Amino acid sequence: MAGPKPSKPSIIRTNVYSLTLILFLCIFSYLFGLWQHGGPTSLLPATTSTTTVVDIACSTATATATAPKTIDFTAHHVAATSSEAVMKTYPLCNISYSEYTPCQDGKRSLKFSRRRLIYRERHCPAKSELLKCRVPAPYGYRNPFAWPTSRDLVWYANVPHKELTVEKAVQNWIRYEGDRFRFPGGGTMFPNGLINLNDGSIRTAIDTGCGVASWGAYLLSRNIITMSFAPRDTHEAQVQFALERGVPALIGVLAAERLPYPSRAFDMAHCSRCLIPWNQFGTL
Repeated sequence: MAGPKPSKPSIIRTNVYSLTLILFLCIFSYLFGLWQHGGPTSLLPATTSTTTVVDIACSTATATATAPKTIDFTAHHVAATSSEAVMKTYPLCNISYSEYTPCQDGKRSLKFSRRRLIYRERHCPAKSELLKCRVPAPYGYRNPFAWPTSRDLVWYANVPHKELTVEKAVQNWIRYEGDRFRFPGGGTMFPNGLINLNDGSIRTAIDTGCGVASWGAYLLSRNIITMSFAPRDTHEAQVQFALERGVPALIGVLAAERLPYPSRAFDMAHCSRCLIPWNQFGTL
């Protein structure tokens, strides 16, 4: 059996007490929070403060009524140098080093395996073998012809080697004419072309075993940039002919090491009698 219900006035009185207590706790919490976090200064005892303004007059030595001073942009500091420091100077190497390529030494290459043409790759000298002299230019070296004349002519004195004019005479790579070499542009096996080079789909190409880079020189006339490369072999530095002609080229070979180019860097690859074993070692 249920007990007697509380009267209505007692319920109202209880609610008023509860609301009053809650309101007090909220106000106390708010004021306590203001005090703890450095709230309004009105909660703190009143203090007096004074502000002193000091008027510093400009020096007449630094600020004058004359015309503005010209800004000086010259350097006013220099690196500290020792009085005992001596600039190193190196003599010229013997003229026999005029075509010296440190990591492409023919004698050093014979120490390495011929498997996969490893001996044709870069093999740099030890620190104790480094030259301490300046590599001279070939005797009688002259400034190369300007482009596009350089595509067809190179001074003989700049690359003094006639071997290719004999060994590659049938391919018509190069001719010796007095004090210069001429590059007829022959040697291609497809004079009529098999690929459309005029629609812009081919912009870059790579030529493996480039010889004297006649293929790359021809593609430059079609606005196609070709990177030509070949090893330094019995034909001397064929790449030097390419560089003298103004064609991008480097000494290299497809052997055990990858070339320094990412995948799909070239739109077209060319190989003509390049002696690369494409069907071996997973080359293809």
